[in-house]
Order: sequence, then structure tokens, then C-alpha cells
Amino acid sequence: MKKISKENRLDNYNYMKNLTDWVPKEEIFNKDFVWPRQMEIHLPSNKEIACDFHCFYCQGSKLDMGLGLDEKKALKLMEEIGPNTFEYYVYGGAYTEPLLNPYFMDFMRLTKKLKAHFGIHSNGSQLKKLQEESKFCTELVSLMESKYDYYSCSLDGGSPESHMKTKNIKYDAWTDIIEGLKILVSERERLNSKGSIRVAYLLNKWNSSEKELSNFINLMKDVKVDSLRFSIPYAQYGTEVSKVQRYKEKIENKEHEKFKKLLEPYMSKSKDEKPFIFYFAPVNQDIDRMLDQNYKQCAYTYYQTTMGSSGHIYRCSSIATPSFDYGILGKQPETVEEFKEMIKISQDKEFHCHTCIHSTARCNRMALEINTEWNDYNKPNNHMAKTDDTIYVGPKDKSLGKHVYKDESKRWNQDLIKHLSREPNPPKIYQKNTIK
Repeated sequence: MKKISKENRLDNYNYMKNLTDWVPKEEIFNKDFVWPRQMEIHLPSNKEIACDFHCFYCQGSKLDMGLGLDEKKALKLMEEIGPNTFEYYVYGGAYTEPLLNPYFMDFMRLTKKLKAHFGIHSNGSQLKKLQEESKFCTELVSLMESKYDYYSCSLDGGSPESHMKTKNIKYDAWTDIIEGLKILVSERERLNSKGSIRVAYLLNKWNSSEKELSNFINLMKDVKVDSLRFSIPYAQYGTEVSKVQRYKEKIENKEHEKFKKLLEPYMSKSKDEKPFIFYFAPVNQDIDRMLDQNYKQCAYTYYQTTMGSSGHIYRCSSIATPSFDYGILGKQPETVEEFKEMIKISQDKEFHCHTCIHSTARCNRMALEINTEWNDYNKPNNHMAKTDDTIYVGPKDKSLGKHVYKDESKRWNQDLIKHLSREPNPPKIYQKNTIK
């Protein structure tokens, strides 16, 4: 199996170490129940729109964008789970912008009450507006009790023009985002907060000129963010493996060489540099690594569990949309015991990573790194993992239908196919494409 690219990284980006600091390797798949390291919650924006941007690379934008999560029920569950259970609560979205949600700050306050760290993944569009309305940035940084509390902004443009093209919008949001980041940093300094403010930048044809990158990096130094991460967008979910491989060959690999050379002079040499500037190479999302015959057991479920914006619990944040029905563990739970039973199901030594690959989904960077290292370590015993057959229900465009277990007994909702077959114009059922 191809080795993981171990670029110079900050500690929080060493995912397997983070996992084994939480649960020792010898306990993975050997205990009846383990609380994962973190719970990821995809807040359902304002339930009118999923997101205010329309990024061309968004994995969730073509999939089922259900917005059925009940925030009050989620907050009640967190209260009942109690303190010192999860190390992290992470707020982001497969297709949603969390800062659009009116309950967002309630979740932040409760996270700290529960003595957990929080992580936020956002497009930054609401920072300035919310600060003007309610001193949002001031309160947010006041809640950041350690460097492990972080806000990460997906800012994929070094100018208003490239940002508009990348985000597929017709107005200048970039300027307000920069102002919002400046407010966060200045309030952090004023309040002597210890939280981390990060920026992530996905490179594309509009935002990657040498001049634009140089100017943007200098701007981030002036703003005084803590880190700046560059990477290349994934190929879209809902795409057959052969197409993903062609994307890798024709776009990722070629762009990688160009971007690596372009960014090399700016990359940080020491972890003490601010901002710490680094690049996640495409090898960290490589489809061929996922297709390796030894890439079997999914240990990532010990790292995180996901409450999706649709109002379901998912085995993985990468498939937290109803389009990947086989990844649903159940509807949003009413009790802690219900929730624990769902987590138990997800920590399944027989679940094979290739089940996802067969269904046009893929591991994210964290999952790929964890599962690669886990399966190298557990190779003598990972033969227990069995690939489950899935069937596809819906139109030929596989981003528009649902991937479900072929075995009805394994479905979280065993009546799904029966229900669909009763519709006036039932969608077609397609067998999965077998990976050769």
C-alpha cells in the first residue's frame, strides 16, 4: 500500500496519533463500546437554504440535501451525554454553512459546558454581519479556552474576483470575510484568548496565479491567522471509480506538480511560524490507496460519529447525506442509550471500506490516513471485513438517487425500497458497479 505523505504538519493534523491517544490500538474492535474521539454535527443552516455559496467542487451540492435535524433535540441529547465524553464537538457540514443556523451559539456554549473542545468549519461569510448584530466574534473567541478550540475558514480565493468564480456567486463576499477574520483575530488578542484561527484554501484555475497566491499569503500574515492549508479539490462523489481515476491522472497529478513548485518557497519550515503554511498533496486523498486489497476495516468510526443535517446519525462524515442510505445508522436519537446502540453498530469489524467505494463515495483525508495505518497494523486480522453489496435506486445520474444495502436485513430503514416501489413512477434500481 502506498505510504502516507508525512509533510511537516501541526499536531492536530496527525490523525492516527490523535485517534490512538484517545483509544489504544489494542482496544479497536476489541471492546463492546467506545465513545469516539469526536462528534461531528452538521447544523441545517436556516432550513431555507443549505448554504449561501455554490462551490463547484462541493461534494454535497448534487446529493440529497435534507435539512431535517432538530436542534433542540440535539442540544438535549448533548446535555444528557454529559461532560468529559467527547474530546471534540466539530461543527461543519457536508453541504451546509453552520453559521447560518440560529442555534449555533447555543451549541458553542453547551460544548464548553460539557468540557469539550470545539472545531468550526465555515465559509466565513457571516462573521462580520453577526459581529455587527450580536458581537458574535467577541463571544466566540471568549469561549476559546485553549489552542485546541478552533475556527477554520474555507477561503478559496485570493481576491474578490477569483472568490466569486470559485464560490459561484455574483457579489463580493471576499472583502467581508477578510474583515470578519480581522475581527476574530483582533478580539482574540484583546481578550487574550487561546483559540486557533485557521484558513483552508482549495486551489483551482481561477485562484492560483503566482501573484495572487503571493499577495494572499502576505495578507494572511498581516491578518495573523494561525495556519494556512492548501490542497486540491476531490473529484465529485456520485462518480464512477474509473472517472475518479481519470480525474487523478489528468488533473490532480498534473496540478500537484505545478502547485507544489509554486508553493514551495512559502511552506513553513518550523511549527513555530505564524501562519504555519502547509500543503496537503493529492496522495492524501488518493483513490488508488482506497482500492488497495489491504484497505479493509474502517477504524475511522472510532475517531468520529456524525449527526447529519438531514436528522440522521451516520457512520462517517464523508457520507452524511441520505444519498448514501447504507451509511445511516438511524434517525436522530431521543436518548443516550439509542445513540450508543448506533455507535456500536458503526464500530463493526466486518464493515469493509470498499462498500463505500462501490457506492461512489470515498474516504476523506482523515479516514484515509487512519484506515491505511490501521490496516497495515492489523493486516493479520483484517480478513474479517466483508464487502457488502449495495444497490442504487434512482436515475442514471448517481448523484441524484440513493445507495442502499442489497441485503434488506442490514438496512436501517428496511421499508425503503418497498416505499419507493409504491410511488406512481418508481425510480429504477441499478446494481452496483463492481470494482475490478
